Amino acid sequence: MAFTSFVRAFHVKLLRALYKINAPKDFYLLFLASIIGTLSGFGAYLLNLIIDGVKFGLFDFIGKDLFPGSINNYLRILFPAIGGLSVGLLTFYLSPEVKGHGIPGVMDAVANKGGFIRRRVALLTSITSGLTLGSGGSAGKEGPIVQIGSAIGSGIGQLFRVSQQRLKILAGCGAAAGLAAVFNAPIAGVVFAIEVILADFSLTVFTPIVISSVIATAISRYMIGSSPFFAIPTYALHSFSELPLYMLMGFAGGVLSVIFIVTLYKVEDIFEDNLKLPIFIKPAIGGLLTGIIAYWFPELYGFDDTATHTALVGRPEILILGILIFAKILATSFTLGSGGTGGLFTPSLFIGAMFGAMFGTIVGHLFPDIAAPPGAYALVGMGVIVAGTIHAPLSALLIIFEVTADYKIILPLMLGTVTSTLVARWLKKDSIYTMKISLFSNRTVDGRNQDILQTHHIQSIINKNAMPILNKASFDEILSTLMSSRYNSFPVVNSGNKVIGVIAMRDIRPVLFDRELAPLLLATDVMSENIFVAHPQETLGSALDKMEISDSEILPVVDTTETMNYIGVISREDIIKQYRKESLLMTDQKD
Repeated sequence: MAFTSFVRAFHVKLLRALYKINAPKDFYLLFLASIIGTLSGFGAYLLNLIIDGVKFGLFDFIGKDLFPGSINNYLRILFPAIGGLSVGLLTFYLSPEVKGHGIPGVMDAVANKGGFIRRRVALLTSITSGLTLGSGGSAGKEGPIVQIGSAIGSGIGQLFRVSQQRLKILAGCGAAAGLAAVFNAPIAGVVFAIEVILADFSLTVFTPIVISSVIATAISRYMIGSSPFFAIPTYALHSFSELPLYMLMGFAGGVLSVIFIVTLYKVEDIFEDNLKLPIFIKPAIGGLLTGIIAYWFPELYGFDDTATHTALVGRPEILILGILIFAKILATSFTLGSGGTGGLFTPSLFIGAMFGAMFGTIVGHLFPDIAAPPGAYALVGMGVIVAGTIHAPLSALLIIFEVTADYKIILPLMLGTVTSTLVARWLKKDSIYTMKISLFSNRTVDGRNQDILQTHHIQSIINKNAMPILNKASFDEILSTLMSSRYNSFPVVNSGNKVIGVIAMRDIRPVLFDRELAPLLLATDVMSENIFVAHPQETLGSALDKMEISDSEILPVVDTTETMNYIGVISREDIIKQYRKESLLMTDQKD
């Protein structure tokens, strides 16, 4: 209590001091972002210590020192189950939200809870993910550290009583800092937070996230090391004739990504709905199944990256690669679908490397004159599967660059990641993260709560005072209407008040300075065909989708699409304002 009082008194003095010296308005937010980056950097180091400590205790001390020889081999089957049972007990009694792969919970908190995350999440996620990964669970560090960092960011924001909008940004700062620290990838951390967590590319968001990411990475490099996550040879495009092959690999990778997503959530459904056992027992069963698979393929343990490295530098057998792909999908699904704590980036990198090496080996036999080594395809394959699973090609592209320090294979990587994302989105609308949120009552797409967008109508926010432009209006009358309005486009109606088109600034710009032609034009000469209209019972989401497809800022509102009688206009700005208002109301009700 005394600490909280001290912080709040400091907060008041700091704001007053910043005001007196006329500091930049974002300086306070940058100050908080630097604190979050520092704590997240140390959080990543702590997570590594816990994982290494659990691994040493089980696999080295118990497995080798106490029970050497053949007994050790069978004990390794039980270690993931021991970790799973420990995680199950902690999540059941202390904090259910720390189970699973973490990032969907952060996305849900940002989209639906105003960035609010309970403070205990940071500590508990460190422990449960350390137990899951250290005991051999098939998962990665990135999901937990994103959740840890976001919980730190949200906790700092709550402590300093920032607004809901800033609380979301601070949660994003923590997500970026955590991912950057774990993968030694500051740029990828920034882009991931902006592209996946916040879905907001504004400068206000970008600057504090960069600060957090840089500080966390600097601390991580000092504490852990600055080497790339994977040290591999430098690969490049062998021949431009290879590009269709990489595009084909992107297509196949998109299909494989969907198989991974569907398998993960099918297994999760089985554990949650069909397995009638105490909740804390389920992660132990998932761990046991993972241990059985890892008994035959030790490369599947979450702390083991030797198989990925081998695929990137060597030429493993095709049969082994194929087996490892689906074994990893199953092991990860058992680990996380049963309630273990871990991330999906690292398993996606593993699957991508195996898939790419297999694909590269096949095309190498079929097209030996143009194909690059299988390691090049393994490198691109990692980006392909990451992009296909998270539906974020830019994040996938950058994280592959930073974890491998290989920038020469950019063209195949760009082509493969974009193709994979398009195919995966075509086959399955939800990513591996938003699929989880779709199972909640509040479905989130592109950072927006679909429950709000699809259940609230535009009727209450129609601007009925917006005067349309008559079809026979002169060019000067059109300019006068546009200049006197807050909108940059207007509907055009005929003498019967029926909507027949739209005039936007982009329609009049080509003739704006043509003094000979402009006076001769009427509204019907410069208007565009009316692509979409809205009706009063249209939902916010439907109207917004029409605006985004047609790249328009307003929609004419008519009584019906048959009669087309003009009622008013609805703007993108009004929809976003209404969405934010409803989001705030929903958050207040939950609190």
